[in-house]
Amino acid sequence: MTKDDSLRRVLMTGTRDLHDRLDQAVGTFADDGAYRAFLSGSYAFRAAVEPALTGDDWPLQPLAPVIAQDLADLDQPRPALPHAPVLAGPAAQAAARYVLEGSALGARLLARRAADLGFTSVHGARHLAAQTESPHRWRQFLDWMERADLPAGPALAAARAVFGVALCAYGVKSAT
Repeated sequence: MTKDDSLRRVLMTGTRDLHDRLDQAVGTFADDGAYRAFLSGSYAFRAAVEPALTGDDWPLQPLAPVIAQDLADLDQPRPALPHAPVLAGPAAQAAARYVLEGSALGARLLARRAADLGFTSVHGARHLAAQTESPHRWRQFLDWMERADLPAGPALAAARAVFGVALCAYGVKSAT
């Protein structure tokens, strides 16, 4: 693969539409209710996808249990989980990790917004704190993914499917 057709670029451009829809669904959570909805969606997404990830080529940062603690802090029930895609093969596994790892990129901004609402690393926003504690993790993941030299077609299909799970978890009716 050349730099212009790297797996990162394929995944980034091939999921841009779904990523934009997900950003709109998450919103700014300008109030407590919106944050609670975000938290429920985050739990549903992570709890559905994380168990589908196998192998330890790239270590998963499991956030579903931490989000469950955040939900408990707010006396929120755990939501129903959307159906997770089958993530067969290394390319699909890497693509799912791409979507999960990428969610940390916005976590810094989201953590500030949560803090403005009174949620912190010890109450209600533990998962955001966990996502932001390793600022170099995203770059390290991308380097690992490129070294893995995986086929773009299966990876893109899996990434789109995982974004579909996220959209469903956040209440967006049509995922594709």
